[in-house]
Amino acid sequence: MKKGAILIFGMLLALGFLGLVYAEKLDIEVKDSYIPGDEVRFKVVLYDDENNKIQGKIDYALQDYYTESMIGGSADSGQEIVYKLPTDAYQGPWKITANYKDISANRLFNVDDLEKAEIRLEGDVLIIKNIGNTPYDKKILIYIGQEDQTAQVYLEIGQEKRIRLTAPTGAYDIKVVEGNEENVLEFEGISLTGNVVGLERVLGNDSFWQKNKIVVLFLGTLLFVVIVVAGLKAYKRYSM
Repeated sequence: MKKGAILIFGMLLALGFLGLVYAEKLDIEVKDSYIPGDEVRFKVVLYDDENNKIQGKIDYALQDYYTESMIGGSADSGQEIVYKLPTDAYQGPWKITANYKDISANRLFNVDDLEKAEIRLEGDVLIIKNIGNTPYDKKILIYIGQEDQTAQVYLEIGQEKRIRLTAPTGAYDIKVVEGNEENVLEFEGISLTGNVVGLERVLGNDSFWQKNKIVVLFLGTLLFVVIVVAGLKAYKRYSM
């Protein structure tokens, strides 16, 4: 009886030992690239020494291009994890890391460029905001009634511009065409005022520095001159 108990205990001990080394490999399944706005779907998976999938709780983390943590936590082996990329997600390589006991793995995927703007009309003001992850540089064709106007729009990431639509007082149908008809918006019965059909840039939303580029240039030049003069004075003082 005693021998049987010892045998059973030995078998349990052996099984426990095998359990400790059962996981031989950790892998991360994810696509090679995504576009901002996509859902990143990935799995962290454990394998045994015969390359069979096995169960286990795995720690994971997802980092952006600047290694800032986006999401993290624990998942079962083979469980799908979903993270929706914002439209302004940093372009470049992102990294997923996974850890299970003393096993670790990491995998890179690329976030591509997205040139995208949000366009809306508030009253008689057309608002164009860059919601992508790269500078936005496109022509916007604007129909006011039967007449058309073209605006060349350049926006840094997150920047927006406002354009007031003008026309002789009355109600007009407005049509906005972005690029090569990538995005077409139509608005009916918009009240406009003015002397002629046209576009007027609204400066109220720009920062002080954007509105005063000449001032910025002058201040930068002045600062450079001050630094040079101070440097020359210091050089003369210490070289005597």
